[in-house]
Amino acid sequence: MKKFTALLLILVIITPMLFSCSNSEGDVPEGLRICFDNPAGGYVFYAPEGWTVINSGDIGAAKVSRINDTSITFTEIEMPEVSVAEYFEKSLSDLPEVIYSTLNVVVKDKECSFGNKSGDAYKYVYTYKYNEKNYACMQIIIIQDGRAFLFTYTSHGDVMSDSSDYQRYLPQVQTAIDAFKFVERSDKTPIVFEKDEEGYNLVSDIAICGFSLYLPEEYALIYNDGFVRAKISGGANITLTKATETNIGILDYLKNRKDALSSLSTDFTDIKIALATEVDPEREVFKNWKFDVMAVQDEEILFGNLNKNSIISYEYKYTYNEKVYHVYQIMGVDDRNGYVFTYTALDGEYDTHLEEIMKIIGKVTFG
Repeated sequence: MKKFTALLLILVIITPMLFSCSNSEGDVPEGLRICFDNPAGGYVFYAPEGWTVINSGDIGAAKVSRINDTSITFTEIEMPEVSVAEYFEKSLSDLPEVIYSTLNVVVKDKECSFGNKSGDAYKYVYTYKYNEKNYACMQIIIIQDGRAFLFTYTSHGDVMSDSSDYQRYLPQVQTAIDAFKFVERSDKTPIVFEKDEEGYNLVSDIAICGFSLYLPEEYALIYNDGFVRAKISGGANITLTKATETNIGILDYLKNRKDALSSLSTDFTDIKIALATEVDPEREVFKNWKFDVMAVQDEEILFGNLNKNSIISYEYKYTYNEKVYHVYQIMGVDDRNGYVFTYTALDGEYDTHLEEIMKIIGKVTFG
């Protein structure tokens, strides 16, 4: 699996690629051809009939013809450690300045369907200029069964104009999207979890993640390689990860997270910040306080086996895509690393799982 970089946005249109044919048999939807049949990867990627297949390695790709660089690509990417919205923003910021300075995002963070599975999928549409040409691009980021994938459609012209190449080929591209198939992976083996005395599943390897995390059996594990993400329901999920920023204090880490989310959402509201230690407003750390609420002492605060004096909790709300999300985060450090546990739920569902969330937090073992 590769790490997604923004340069993949223009991989097909500015880089020559090798031809690759699929020998798969079976029914192919009308108007399509198989572009990349990947049994080990667990999917079949189709392209419009008549398009030229230009697969390269584990990237499925096709373009209209040798002389028309309108293209589609599909590949697996590393699971984002942040939200899909933050991931997308970061990918754009990594683009060369000559492209980034011309970007115009038209559609952002739009939930959509992709192929035959019901995993989370988010659509982005934007335009940019490169080598004096105007490009229009649609990307869909898909989170499915603990894995992440990226689909990209790149063409030319105004995305809203019926006379543009983008709109001309969009119906064919949408047909390929709708026909996409996730299938059982040929190398997939069942996961057997170790359980604790209460029947909670051990979902992380302490040697890889730095912690042992136990979750209720009904939680759907999305990812557990390096960090853990799990879905509680359609409106609630949790993550536990090592802090992605180093050499900064916990309060600075919180402020950076607040700034990042505030730039992507509206109505960001601080609710509560708590420490196990006594809060003295005269201390230096509180003299340049950057939050809307003052920290309070909570002697019951707990984050697994971490020292209470090294942890802090942060509760807040924000509005995103007209939905209100309620978040509880707890952060702590040991001698080597910082860790962040995040529980996110739709506001009306937040209290439903809170008692269980506190139990999960208390079970974590850091090693």
